[in-house]
Amino acid sequence: NEVAVEHKESSQSVDKVKKHEHERGEWNNKYEFILSCVGLSVGLGNVWRFPYLAYDNGGAAFVIAYIVLQFLVGKPMYFMELVMGQYSGKGPTMVWNMNPCAKGVGISMALISLVVTIYYNVIMAYTLFYFFASMQPTLPWTVCKAEWYEFGCVEKTIAPMPYCSLNVTENLIRYNNTPCRCYENSTFDMRSYLEPLGFNCTTTTWKGDKPVAVAQLYFDKEVTKKSHKLKIDEMGPPLWRLSLCLLLSSIIVIFCVFKGIKTSGKVVYFAATFPYVILIILLIRGALLDGAIDGVIYFIVPKWEKLLDLKVWVAAAGQMFFSLSVSFGGIIMYGSYNRFKNNVYSDALLISMMDIFTSLLAGFVIFTTFGGMAKELGVGIEDVARSGYGLVFVAYPEALSRLPLPQLWSVLFFLMLYMLGLDSEFALYETFTTCLFDEFTLARRHKGFLSIGIGIMCYIMALPCVTAAGDCVVTIMDHFGADYSVLVVASCECVAVMWVYGARTFINDIEYMLGRPLRPKIYWWFCWVICAPLLISLLFLYRMIKYKEPEVVEGVPYPLYAQAIGWVLTMIVLSPIPAYFLLKLVRAKGSVIEVGIYVSVMMTTI
Repeated sequence: NEVAVEHKESSQSVDKVKKHEHERGEWNNKYEFILSCVGLSVGLGNVWRFPYLAYDNGGAAFVIAYIVLQFLVGKPMYFMELVMGQYSGKGPTMVWNMNPCAKGVGISMALISLVVTIYYNVIMAYTLFYFFASMQPTLPWTVCKAEWYEFGCVEKTIAPMPYCSLNVTENLIRYNNTPCRCYENSTFDMRSYLEPLGFNCTTTTWKGDKPVAVAQLYFDKEVTKKSHKLKIDEMGPPLWRLSLCLLLSSIIVIFCVFKGIKTSGKVVYFAATFPYVILIILLIRGALLDGAIDGVIYFIVPKWEKLLDLKVWVAAAGQMFFSLSVSFGGIIMYGSYNRFKNNVYSDALLISMMDIFTSLLAGFVIFTTFGGMAKELGVGIEDVARSGYGLVFVAYPEALSRLPLPQLWSVLFFLMLYMLGLDSEFALYETFTTCLFDEFTLARRHKGFLSIGIGIMCYIMALPCVTAAGDCVVTIMDHFGADYSVLVVASCECVAVMWVYGARTFINDIEYMLGRPLRPKIYWWFCWVICAPLLISLLFLYRMIKYKEPEVVEGVPYPLYAQAIGWVLTMIVLSPIPAYFLLKLVRAKGSVIEVGIYVSVMMTTI
């Protein structure tokens, strides 16, 4: 009879688990899970951020620092979050049944994901704008408009040219027969005076102190109509073309996540693999350009002295952290849809390696093309390279415009960019919705309609980002709502799991789930308990000590009221962490001393 009762209870338990999995959903197969995780971790930052950081911070020296930090922090954190999701079968908020006082960490993850979802879709709208613009007979970022010449517009990137001097000796010392620029609107004919003496006094078509590439002016004046007026009554209405691109992107994202992973799991077969096809095609095309090797050398030749520079390690840590999307909640969310016995150990290693591979592949794609462009124009790599938006919306489009069939290469490039952003976008979107549906299980019955409603809400909240001051709004949301905030979340997450729940308990859970010992155990214990929390905390402290106000233009910080709004956003996304901890502390039975003793006992499981 006892055996029969135990069997009945076991069957009921299994039925409950199956019912729970059916209600939440689960991956149809392992490929959907891996491709989705790759899509989350491999995004736009791998293309526009990693290559520039690498060449700006010592080439291969930066890559070495990046790989070292991947093994000490990135891989362990990624593996930890996948285990948390898979073992519990719950999203970022409900997973904290392991340590209820840390549930605020999960809520902060959901809020940060929502903030990033809003402004990330704006960047995707930029890629759609360029995608459609690439279909024109003449690429619009290759021709200067008449009104742009006053800003120094040039149709080919050229190095800045200094003004000639009337002092012949000074010209001889400074320029030594290299071209220099004639003064504009001068009543004195400088050219007729200097040329007989052997100096090349050149009259330029561009005005101002330095030339500005037409691709830069196209982005600033045509696409974003950039303005630095941040007051609400001065920002202007949403730009209609960007608003339509944002609407189209929102519709595509909603379609992909309408039924959760049941639909997004199918989309990633194309969205996660297509970018690699285009990257390889662009790499082959770039490698055939004259001067490609110069770009590769500039990208990877190590400057070993840079390894002793703390700024290089900080840059590598920042890139590693945000590239893998650790502590945004998406990894926990995707892991929660796995079967309990899935071999998450090998999955975590494969996905983190794909992140490194993609970053390096994108770097070679970018710099082989830049090498060819620099050779053709007769300028240095540093004159054509850009960081951030400038790399993918200014420098690389200009480089593609110099290839045969530029419309074809531009269409492929911007389609690839959109695909890279798409699977990251709906992962962030699903992180928020999964938290919502886990907290309010009855809402799962109306998942599709709620997904549409949340999509509409995100679209409306993103409209200020497509005004003339939208670029500044995006910067505020990124800087205050995600950049520093996610470092705080990561530190709290490590402590809550490894120091309070206990590293030994966590490792035992992994071994029970995998059905075999975790090896090498000492490596994982060292990284989880000591390395990750220590390095993340030091990174946060370093960045706060070296904190620099975001700038509208170089040397001009954002207005105080704009920064105040940013800090309020930081408080909103981080406030659940202390609030939930204090709530649990107040409701806890016993005195504060007894609670302290209990926590001390729990920490012995480290």
